[in-house]
Amino acid sequence: MSLQGFSKVQFNILFENSKDFVFFMEKDGEDYRYIHLNPSSIQLLSDKVIGQTIRHSLEPRDSQRILENYRRAVETKEQVCYRDYIYFRAEVKKYETTVIPIFDEERTFVLAITKEIAFDRDLEDKYLFMRSIFFNTFLSTVLISHDGRLLEANPQFIEDFNLDIEEVRLKNLLELPFIANVKQLKRYLDVAYTGKGLNSKLLTFIDKDNRKRNFTTTFSPLLQEEKVEAVFIILQEVTQYMQQEKELQSTSNGLSNFQYAINSVAEIAITDLDGIILEVNDRFLDQMSFTRGELIGKTLELIDSRTHSKEFFENIYKSVRKGKIWRGEICNRTKYGIPIWADTTIIPYFDEDGEVQQYINVFYNITEKKRMMTELRNTEHIFKLITENTNDLIVITNEDGIILYASTAYTRRLGFEKDELLGQFYTQVLTVESKEIWNTELQNIEDNKRSKVELRHQSKNGELFWTECNYTVVNGYLRNHGNQIIMVAREITERKEIEDQLFFLAFHDSLTQLPNRRYLQKEFPLLIQDANRTSGSIAVLYVDGDNFKTVNDEFGHDVGDEFIIQFGKALSRSVRGNDLVVRMGGDEFVIILMGLVGDVIKRKEQVNLIVERINENLLKGWYISNCLFTPTASIGIAFYPEHGHNLELLLERSDKALYDVKMTSKNNFHFYTAELS
Repeated sequence: MSLQGFSKVQFNILFENSKDFVFFMEKDGEDYRYIHLNPSSIQLLSDKVIGQTIRHSLEPRDSQRILENYRRAVETKEQVCYRDYIYFRAEVKKYETTVIPIFDEERTFVLAITKEIAFDRDLEDKYLFMRSIFFNTFLSTVLISHDGRLLEANPQFIEDFNLDIEEVRLKNLLELPFIANVKQLKRYLDVAYTGKGLNSKLLTFIDKDNRKRNFTTTFSPLLQEEKVEAVFIILQEVTQYMQQEKELQSTSNGLSNFQYAINSVAEIAITDLDGIILEVNDRFLDQMSFTRGELIGKTLELIDSRTHSKEFFENIYKSVRKGKIWRGEICNRTKYGIPIWADTTIIPYFDEDGEVQQYINVFYNITEKKRMMTELRNTEHIFKLITENTNDLIVITNEDGIILYASTAYTRRLGFEKDELLGQFYTQVLTVESKEIWNTELQNIEDNKRSKVELRHQSKNGELFWTECNYTVVNGYLRNHGNQIIMVAREITERKEIEDQLFFLAFHDSLTQLPNRRYLQKEFPLLIQDANRTSGSIAVLYVDGDNFKTVNDEFGHDVGDEFIIQFGKALSRSVRGNDLVVRMGGDEFVIILMGLVGDVIKRKEQVNLIVERINENLLKGWYISNCLFTPTASIGIAFYPEHGHNLELLLERSDKALYDVKMTSKNNFHFYTAELS
């Protein structure tokens, strides 16, 4: 069966339910004519293009690129993939087209499959969102890897310490010159690396003018699969406040001066031992939306947001009554009920006898910082929800291909538990061929920041399935110049099976299922290379059945077709495992004998044995419709390299030897000689 009989019904069986655009076309000069379109393609172009050429149906700017890729596929006789952008239904979409050339006798066809490329936007949103928060804040922020290296810093941090981010990136934070108290910072980082967050820790840094500046610091560990990958540090400067606090402790009458000095820095409330408000500064009034008259004489319960327990405040005052300074985070509320988080310091104020007389409550608004941290935690939660509930197969590896994360859909499809995959090489779930493909991708990972690859997986129970994998390389924060590879894959096993079927049809005879002339033309150069490497020889046997026409004439074409099939099987039974039987068309076959010795006499003996087996199998014959057929065959033989160095010349000379047999005796074989030319 030739592709001329490839009907619309057969085409629809393969592609009617595909959402991709599928076109089956025949080469028409330098153009291509539409033969079959699936429903998605008809919706795109309409059924009026059937029978029309590409140039007739499309705009020149569209048809030119399509024809260039079709020509490339036909000329190289290989599958071609290309991408382009199409303005469709009021939006720009990105498409990928696979072009498969198909050759049928003197006619040439192409099968083109165009699909829209889906971007992994949900997956990328997490990283884009975190980066937006990271860079758009007035606070100094810095990201530290789990081994203490500086990964990223926002513009405020870079300005504060006059840094060149490219010079300090991936260097150990504790070794950088602007860190004043290294041991204390290391102690806080060690706690954060255990997964515990820290708030309001006082640290000193040295700025670009070599001045010491004080910051309250928050350490937030970023976890992935319950493992700390990095620590997000937020710095809030309290240098002015600390300076004024020292002045307060060294000056007996410094209360009024202190209030004035820090009025522009923090919110201040002074209370007696029972928590009754005695004085507040202007910033406190502005922040809490009260008037001074509404606060003085009232207790701090007036601004209690009910966020903290009764025991929380009891522990605070138990500490300050002993003369200790308390520092921590408290959530207050404004007059209108709006919650405000404050980095709070409560300082006992002593009288001349050393007794605690009053409390100075210093509040520094950190609501924005708390909101940012909440959004970061929510983003982590959303990311987990997306990856755990999508049907896409998602896996994250490091640059060495070791699995760091696998989605639920991925582990379910492979039949493994997550613990069985994490820490293993990704290649352990791939077939041998796909392992080589993936290792090649890893070697060129720096050049392929975003790419697509088709890989064949093997599940735990041995099932094989194909996937189309889109991967993106991102900064992994794991080690110097380390990367993480985020891969989102979809199963394409059914599509690959159809492609294999089409490939088989292109290179095999539809009646006998034997390789065809096109297959022989493709493989013969490789056979010559093998012969040259081993200093061996190749025999080309041109086989023609004797009197085949009488079979069709007497018994009909159905019997004739079955006769050709059985004849091909008889030839296949007669040759060795590394030999090749090809149907050239009609009743003509070619046999390629590989691995023959170079010695002329011994080589002819090898060929004679195979010809004898051919004659024996033909003599045994076969039954078709209760009729026994015992055909004979005439064979012409030429040898590589004596009779030619390419397939065309060897076929020509073996055909001349065959013609010599036909003209003399039939049911015989002749070797090519120079006299036959």
